[in-house]
Amino acid sequence: ISCPTCGRTEIDLFALLRAVEERLAGTAAPIRVAVMGCVVNGPGEAREADIGLAGGRDKGIIFRKGEVVRVARGQEALLAAFMEELQQLLDGDENRAVRGAGPA
Repeated sequence: ISCPTCGRTEIDLFALLRAVEERLAGTAAPIRVAVMGCVVNGPGEAREADIGLAGGRDKGIIFRKGEVVRVARGQEALLAAFMEELQQLLDGDENRAVRGAGPA
């Protein structure tokens, strides 16, 4: 999920989107990811996403199911924090799949 951008976008949304897409390339995890350009509307508009980020002037947020879980200062810090949260989510999904798999 990504926003179409508007006058509120104060980050390089497309650079963040490319980085997230590259990280998820080849990942088969059934998750919904949002990359939003505005902390005002982003979490609400993407509340169905399992995880997302929304950028703003000088800071951004990371959210899960519309709830803010982390705040970061600056675009680089936002991307790094998001990647950490994304990895934790992916690790949890992989672990659930392994735990759920049992002998046939």
